[in-house]
Amino acid sequence: MLSITINKHNAGQRLDRFLRKAFPVAPLGLLFSVIRKKKVRVTGVVGKAAQMLCENDAVQIYENLPQVQKKVTFEQVKTYAKEKLCFVFQNSDFAILNKPCGLASQSGSGVKEEECLVGMLEIWAQEQGIDFKPALVHRLDKETSGLLIAALSGQAAREFGNIIRERKIKKEYLALVKGHLPQKKGKISMQLPDDDRISETNWIVEKKFEECELVRVGLETGHKHQIRISFAQKGHPLLGDSRYGDFAFNRKMKKEFGLSRLFLHAALLEFSWKGERVRVEAALPEELEGFLKNFV
Repeated sequence: MLSITINKHNAGQRLDRFLRKAFPVAPLGLLFSVIRKKKVRVTGVVGKAAQMLCENDAVQIYENLPQVQKKVTFEQVKTYAKEKLCFVFQNSDFAILNKPCGLASQSGSGVKEEECLVGMLEIWAQEQGIDFKPALVHRLDKETSGLLIAALSGQAAREFGNIIRERKIKKEYLALVKGHLPQKKGKISMQLPDDDRISETNWIVEKKFEECELVRVGLETGHKHQIRISFAQKGHPLLGDSRYGDFAFNRKMKKEFGLSRLFLHAALLEFSWKGERVRVEAALPEELEGFLKNFV
């Protein structure tokens, strides 16, 4: 029997959701099975999937569930994280980081735990005495640089979930797109592949070049690869995009001007937190600034 005491970070969530977070490698069917077979008790009482957990509850599990074994050390993380964990804002509730291109947000698909942002943040939190595994409240592609929010408590993670769900956060990106857009500013509304929802992408041209344009992009919705797909389907793919881009044009930009990454950067975050407005900006990283200077 395994017993887990619910702390302040895990309180206020459903039992089934807690189990999914506590045992991320356990099959979903197995987790619901142990609940259905009454192998989970909450402070001695048979647990129900939808019941809300309270601080100091004891979740008792009468089943051997697979757990992730921690194999990374602080020394390993320091090796991978050197100059990669760039904090631009931090308080007791959350931190905002400026993620470099090439750093994955989470492990998987060949990315080790100590090589991803989540793994680095977990070790950092331990060193700081934070009794919560930092939780990214939104994502950036591995190839995209820029601003990311990490919640430092369970309550903060839930509040950010509401902020994002209610679209009360402003996000802006800088992207370099091939060709010239039809006007100074506009909106792309479309249904993305494998998604029934309509995506909304606003853009305004910041600077025009001979073969492309630098645009500032705002998202009204949040879908995987939304910016990259939206501009590609309109005939203006992002430079350096190895999935949806113009591959011949990308090769030309790399050979002639040294662009070796996706030109997409999360440049601004703005939202209200406990009655105060938080606004954070991140300038283009050196490799993108250097490309633009050579490109002129």
